[in-house]
Amino acid sequence: MATLQEALLIAFDLQREGRFAEADSVYGQILDAVPGHPPALHLRGLLLAQCGRLEEGCALVEQAVAGDESQPDLHANHANLLEALGRFGAAAEALARAAVLDPERVALLNNFAVRRLAADDPAPAEQALRAAVDLRPGLADPRVNRAQALEALGRMDEALAQRRIAALLAPDDAALLEMLALRPDAGEGELRRALRLDPERAVLWNRLGAWRKDRGALPTARSAYECGLTLDPADAALWNNRANVLKGQGDPDGARDALRRAVALRPDAAAIRNNLADAHTLCGDPQAALAEAEAALARDPALADARVARAAALLALGRFAEGWDAWEDRWSAEPWCRTAGRFPQPLWTGQPLGGGRLLVWGEQGVGDELMFATLLPLLTQSSTNKTQSSTATLASCLLECDARLVPLFARALPGVEVVPRGPLPDPRLSAPDIAAQIPSGSLPRLLLRAEKDFRRLRPILAADPARVPAVRRRCGRPLVGIAWHTTNPKWGRLRNVPLADLARRLDAAGADMVVLQYGDCAGEVAALAAEGIAIALPPGLDRKDDLDGLAAQIAATDLVVTIDNATAHLAGALGHPVWLLLSHAPDWRWLVGRDDSPWYPSARLFRQAAAGDWRTPLDAVTDRLRALFR
Repeated sequence: MATLQEALLIAFDLQREGRFAEADSVYGQILDAVPGHPPALHLRGLLLAQCGRLEEGCALVEQAVAGDESQPDLHANHANLLEALGRFGAAAEALARAAVLDPERVALLNNFAVRRLAADDPAPAEQALRAAVDLRPGLADPRVNRAQALEALGRMDEALAQRRIAALLAPDDAALLEMLALRPDAGEGELRRALRLDPERAVLWNRLGAWRKDRGALPTARSAYECGLTLDPADAALWNNRANVLKGQGDPDGARDALRRAVALRPDAAAIRNNLADAHTLCGDPQAALAEAEAALARDPALADARVARAAALLALGRFAEGWDAWEDRWSAEPWCRTAGRFPQPLWTGQPLGGGRLLVWGEQGVGDELMFATLLPLLTQSSTNKTQSSTATLASCLLECDARLVPLFARALPGVEVVPRGPLPDPRLSAPDIAAQIPSGSLPRLLLRAEKDFRRLRPILAADPARVPAVRRRCGRPLVGIAWHTTNPKWGRLRNVPLADLARRLDAAGADMVVLQYGDCAGEVAALAAEGIAIALPPGLDRKDDLDGLAAQIAATDLVVTIDNATAHLAGALGHPVWLLLSHAPDWRWLVGRDDSPWYPSARLFRQAAAGDWRTPLDAVTDRLRALFR
């Protein structure tokens, strides 16, 4: 008679030969003789699983495990059957028990997790990998895979921690370092470590360039992009990103050339075409900007920035009816989308208000609020057929505006209730008699459909006669108020004029000067005083926040010479003589190729002949000033 061990071997040999019925009979005899025998339960369970009887087989292996918990093979095979049955959490627990008994089996946990991740089932994968990391904390692979599972579960901070530990454990793993470096929040250190191991990865140079650009390090960002382009000159994203740096460095022509390369590589990329439209704008070519914005919209009609670019180009070209209609698309783009829908009243489209009041609310910056406020008197003076019936019955109007403008508008618009804009809407703006509302930038759509409509605009502001200006004209020399700087992050580099260049020209033309520029410029003024060029700096006047006082000082000058900033709009709205120094690519409101402004009859425009060349407009200002005041 065969021993128990010999019987097990006979059954196992039969099982390997595929003689399953005979093997099962032998296993049955063994279990009849020794009920609960773990090896027999284990092998018979595997046999039943081979025959497709997974549930029965798994139950037998589970009994075997209960009878002998010290055998890692039993736990491992139990895990295999549990996984086949779709009981993945239990399978992970069984594999963890096998690995506790035999640490080499941590690989089984890792392999199981990889299968679950491939099946988009991260929870049991993370469970298995957590056990693997606990058992073998010095292995990098389980940590990398656990990070992937944690990310899939939305546990981003934990995932990042696992990847960083893995990178310490495997400092020469280029793929792992690249994975860390390509995270959206990767730092320069991670990117540079990855590049040391794999310096020929263009995507890493692209990310490094983006990281530096976001922090204002434009020269080194450009260098990183150019390293990437050396490796992959067909990468449209690199050309596009390099162009953005060139814009920031004041090289719009270089940016436009780079973007043309990007468009040639990816002609269907709407975002790149929109970026090219912006570059055309910066180069002073609104016609080309319009064509490129429309090409972008043909590929992505919902691209908000392209809609705004198209509107701005139409307005710059004087195509007002189309431009103002297109301007309404601004509400889907930054920064306008942040204030869209501020008020619950219906949008006013020119309809009669039945005796109710109209709420007009300022948008964008102080300069825009001043410019669009010049339209308010037209609400009761309209001569167009479209709005005659509606504006004739307009009872009254409220204007919400920047608090700094309240004294000026209240004095200029006695029929308008002026309300300062605050962190929360003023209760007056929700009064029940307000029948409709409109943002001030939407008024031109109703009132300025053609250039002839601008002829009805008049200066609306007047300086406060009680405000004594700090600096007045003296000695018969003309007094010129000057402003030369804007903090606008996009346009400042193109618009700003060096104070020394401006002051030397005006001084040579025989003018006295007074500062209208906000901000601390005492150092610059003192440096010019050392050259013998005196510029008055009004004492006690807050030129940023006291706009009423600034208006009084403007009114005391003979002339204002300024760049495109709020001072220009304030002088224009006062009807005061103002000469604007405009870059080669000015804002849409100054139109194209003209030396006057339909918004402000008292304004004269002096344009750069080429990007960066202030000599031409400064020469023209000097010559005209001499002729005017000699």
